[in-house]
Amino acid sequence: IKALHGKDGVLSVSVIHGFMAADVPEMGTRILVVTDNDKEKGDALAESLGRELYAMREKTAMTMLNTADGIERALAVRKENPDRPVVIADIWDNPGGGVAGDGTVVLRELLVRGISNVGMATIWDPIAVTFCHAAGKGAVIDLRFGGKAGPLAGEPIDARVKVLKAIGEGWQSFGPSRVTLGSAAVVRIEGTEVDVILNTNRTQTFEPDIFSNIGIDPLSKDILLIKSTNHFYAGFAPIAAEIIYVSAPSSYPSNPAVTDYRKLTRPVWPRVKDPWL
Repeated sequence: IKALHGKDGVLSVSVIHGFMAADVPEMGTRILVVTDNDKEKGDALAESLGRELYAMREKTAMTMLNTADGIERALAVRKENPDRPVVIADIWDNPGGGVAGDGTVVLRELLVRGISNVGMATIWDPIAVTFCHAAGKGAVIDLRFGGKAGPLAGEPIDARVKVLKAIGEGWQSFGPSRVTLGSAAVVRIEGTEVDVILNTNRTQTFEPDIFSNIGIDPLSKDILLIKSTNHFYAGFAPIAAEIIYVSAPSSYPSNPAVTDYRKLTRPVWPRVKDPWL
């Protein structure tokens, strides 16, 4: 697509991805072509590229694993690559898609498995952050965190934790932008080096500095557990031994084939095997 830019009257070509959580009549992927006032040529190119992209529809998604298999893969990769962290992306508990971002399914499984050197960003829990700030840095408290917005993304975790940090505003980068975490805290689960960032402003994970800005060295962890689907990739790929996409339970409508859309009425894949017929 980039090779087409600026040639033969084509000014730009863009792929507009379809946001599957959006229940709107226009939902779906599009090709946008801008030409130098040649609508016929633009229409033809958009049609051609659109059909080419459609033919790739079953080949473009990243490989997704369930929670147990994702953790197994992470352990295997870490064993072979002890110098770099493995990134587990909890792709559906992503506030960028509208969910709360307080899911606990993957973290709980890591704890059950006895995996003890993890950095997690983030769990949205304003109540837990308030308690951490009241207790203060260095305090050891019994804390219930996560799993409070609804039952679909896991139950709350009850643990004795040490408050490593309690700050007025955490933040991370997203390209040239600064994204606030709001009032935040870092807690370490007792008997482990599992460090969890708790935040009050819902946001997905974008960059590794979400950890370093709040005192966690991401390169010191065996596993980095993050909440994001795609936006994190550019930031984390350079430091990761591997990125593992985990499809854990969530309230996000992650399967458009069965989502109860009300406003999307036209046939679209994968709800219809071949909507062109």
